[in-house]
Amino acid sequence: MFENSKTTEAGRTPRGHGLLPLVGPARAFTSGQIDAWAIWDPYTSQARLRNKARLLVDGTGYVNGYNFQVAGQVALADTAKASAIRDYLTRLQRAKIWANSHQAEWAKVWAKETGLPVEVTLAAAGNRTTTPVPIDDALVASEQEMADAFTAGGLLPGKIVFADFTDRRFNDIVKKDT
Repeated sequence: MFENSKTTEAGRTPRGHGLLPLVGPARAFTSGQIDAWAIWDPYTSQARLRNKARLLVDGTGYVNGYNFQVAGQVALADTAKASAIRDYLTRLQRAKIWANSHQAEWAKVWAKETGLPVEVTLAAAGNRTTTPVPIDDALVASEQEMADAFTAGGLLPGKIVFADFTDRRFNDIVKKDT
């Protein structure tokens, strides 16, 4: 499975793995109950700054780093809701582009809204710049590869077709602002 291969590659012997609620692993990691923790920012920055955790591996070469906004089929079929979704995605894209070039300002807002220390959100903001991209065939193929790997590793109960979960009607938002 993915977790075992990454842990072994990093020179560690896995003691076991499983899914835990987000708060549980943080406590388990800081108390030494688990040796490694697969997380993302801002949690990576928090663990590194507060607990002197070291990054064993990142997702380079294993995951593509994409993240998505999701909406239900009923909302997408409703003209008014689809229009509101379009407005939201437009605003979100602009906010992400702004955050890329205003990391200190973004970190302060992020810290205030989440209660995380500003040094954590500043480190996290520096670690991840977001570039909105359209959903195209290459992106779908990349996601399908990961879905297939999760299925092969027993993390998904059966094959999924990632393309069935995509909607390209909002791609024009990306093209006009990036």
